[in-house]
Amino acid sequence: MEIAPQLHQDQKDLPKTSGVYLFLDAREYPLYIGKSVNLRTRVASYLRNDTAQEERIQRMVHEARSLRYVETETELMALLLEDSLIKKYLPVYNIRQKQFRDYRYLQLSDDAYPRLITLEDPEHMQINIYGPFRDRFFIQRLQEIFSRYLGFRSCAEANPEKSCIELDLGQCLGPCVLPEVHEAYSIVSDQVAQFMEGEDPGVISKIEERIRDCIQETRFEQAHRLRDDLIFCDSFFNRQRFNHRFRVEHLKIEGRREGIPGYLFENGALKEVILRDGRLCKVGEQLDLFDLSVVKEDEPRFLLDRANLVYNWLKKNQGAVKYEFQELGTSFR
Repeated sequence: MEIAPQLHQDQKDLPKTSGVYLFLDAREYPLYIGKSVNLRTRVASYLRNDTAQEERIQRMVHEARSLRYVETETELMALLLEDSLIKKYLPVYNIRQKQFRDYRYLQLSDDAYPRLITLEDPEHMQINIYGPFRDRFFIQRLQEIFSRYLGFRSCAEANPEKSCIELDLGQCLGPCVLPEVHEAYSIVSDQVAQFMEGEDPGVISKIEERIRDCIQETRFEQAHRLRDDLIFCDSFFNRQRFNHRFRVEHLKIEGRREGIPGYLFENGALKEVILRDGRLCKVGEQLDLFDLSVVKEDEPRFLLDRANLVYNWLKKNQGAVKYEFQELGTSFR
């Protein structure tokens, strides 16, 4: 299969800077969208007619008829723009980045004895949704943690006429069959909500206490299993705390040394960027292209996915940047 000559010409015109590239079909609709810190080099790697390339990518290149690109000042800006464009156009050959459509989310049910319910399409839900979660096994383990350490119900339907195995095992307070625990269960529900919003009401300390008890009683195997729960909860808690604050506060990212760009997000939207040369750019003024970076950001699943993306980027670059959350009204200048 031959590669369209226009692709080679378009590739030669690409800058050696960071940005987003789009492979377009004959209708000029995106087939594939990617990002790179060096646009020309990255796109050239697609055009080598290398049989070792993934078959999906080979098909994409041979269907493509032209290239478009958007140059960005920084790598993070390219990452955000790529993410937004993929969500807007859903290119057929972007697979991994479209998995957000299959993510699951959690929300506390609004009934007498709340539980965590799974949502697949939370577009019209309120802000008190939690996630995103990539698979049901993660959700299942999270629910087991809340049942094991707080007595939070995990059953799909409360039935006071039916015996409850979770109650018998001591993993549920049993609010549907024990009226005397209603007040205690209300407190537990609040604790679950707090933990899901990044405020630990004592879940982690309860696990730590059980670990200490097991060690003192030389139950080392059980202590090891509990330590796995502790690692899981600690990692989850840190991510949830970031995700929640990202949506409701200012996030200020600064370089640990001179010459590293800085960023200011407001309620999940990028507002200001300090470039490598110290220039301040306000999104929507100097950076008009970033109108694309806030596609449907008012929809919870897009904003949650944006929070996850920024969190992962910060972890990857923690040696070069630092961040803090601040009250609304913050600015670099």
